[in-house]
Amino acid sequence: MHKIYISKKSTKDLLKEVLEENNINSNIIYNEYGKPYLENNEIYFNLSNSKDYSVCIISDKEVGIDIEYITYRTRIVDSIFNKKEKTNIPLEFTKTWVLKEAFVKKIGMGLTYGLKNVDTTKIEDYEIIEFDNYVIGIVY
Repeated sequence: MHKIYISKKSTKDLLKEVLEENNINSNIIYNEYGKPYLENNEIYFNLSNSKDYSVCIISDKEVGIDIEYITYRTRIVDSIFNKKEKTNIPLEFTKTWVLKEAFVKKIGMGLTYGLKNVDTTKIEDYEIIEFDNYVIGIVY
């Protein structure tokens, strides 16, 4: 089970709305890397924002989500993408980027894991959503 929300609200306001809409009344706690969780709750969530949009996903299992405005950054490609992933660039740059970020958010380590260590060709359970010049990556 998962549900995705897209809004022009801030991530804080979007999360508040999502929790209210789903009748979830729980304190937010954080792991050692800063990933937020709902205290004493079996519902997981994740947030992201880029330019005009924020996204939130709620799920019954660990999940990561990232949204990015479609872009291509040569400096970033050279610093975090492995050789296999570089063959998909430039058309797949943003899709690869959001999957990397969603993955490290799912495992709860964020950027401390190192985006170059994420091999998106090995991620099996994911979803890509494209809309209005944005890409959303979700890793389940």
